[in-house]
Amino acid sequence: MSISLTVLQTGSLRCRTSMLTQSSTRPILLRRLRILTDTSWSPYIPIHVFLISHPEGYILFDTGMSPKCNDWGYFPFWMPSFRMTAQMMIDSEEGLGELLRGRGFDLGREGGEEEEEGGGSGGEGKKRLKAVIVSHLHHDHAGGLSDVVPDAPVYVTKEHWEAEDGHRLNALIDGAVPSHWPKNWIPNFLDPLGPAIGPFERSYPITKDGKVVAVDTPGHDPGHVSLVVYADEATYFLTGDATYSLESLDKEEADGVNSEPLVAVESVRKIKEFCRGTKCVVLPSHDRETMRRAKEREIYVPTTL
Repeated sequence: MSISLTVLQTGSLRCRTSMLTQSSTRPILLRRLRILTDTSWSPYIPIHVFLISHPEGYILFDTGMSPKCNDWGYFPFWMPSFRMTAQMMIDSEEGLGELLRGRGFDLGREGGEEEEEGGGSGGEGKKRLKAVIVSHLHHDHAGGLSDVVPDAPVYVTKEHWEAEDGHRLNALIDGAVPSHWPKNWIPNFLDPLGPAIGPFERSYPITKDGKVVAVDTPGHDPGHVSLVVYADEATYFLTGDATYSLESLDKEEADGVNSEPLVAVESVRKIKEFCRGTKCVVLPSHDRETMRRAKEREIYVPTTL
């Protein structure tokens, strides 16, 4: 099996324009107040997840948004800000489970081995996930957890889990929905056992050959990670929510919803520095050009501010 990447879309959303970017020097309370008082809407933006084919098995980066997100009670009734600041659009066939089953994946048993290549009892021709890497646990990146747990191991950083699970009220305010995580679920933790990669002081090996690695890109959320994929056809940098678009990346803008904008800007600068030393295709999870850029393998050339 070669190393390749497929981009999938799990619906789309629009949000208050101020959620996409605000001044990184604006105080946190004023940033939040700006969102709550903003009356303008962004265009609908996609919610992408990424499926990586690797000789060790299939790896998924993020799980997207749940088709149930518009059901009454999905978000706590006492959190009207979810409805006030964002509107979601997703059909049942756009949920992660349907997308994967439509591509021949078996989501019905435990384990992470891929049967199409390696064989195994039953389920002839069915594919299975080796691992799921979640950039962060906001509802549009972790909405499909129930589709892959317990069939595949799910990984986040320990720092992120401690921030989200230990402070669930903050997690809710920031965009996670812990009540819809699998019952009694505890993720696996990424181990920072890999070497420095460009400006990133450490890395988290996902595959033994070092062709798929996670790197720290905090700011949007504590413990947020991005993924670097050294595929056969190109090197891909999957940003998660470290940046929402290449335009924001180029301008070194922080998103409008995070609590650590200066940390977020530092992560953006590291991504740009990495891209100066390594030709790569940069694919944000919410950029409307991500699918096209992946298909055309469009190399990102960062500007210098």
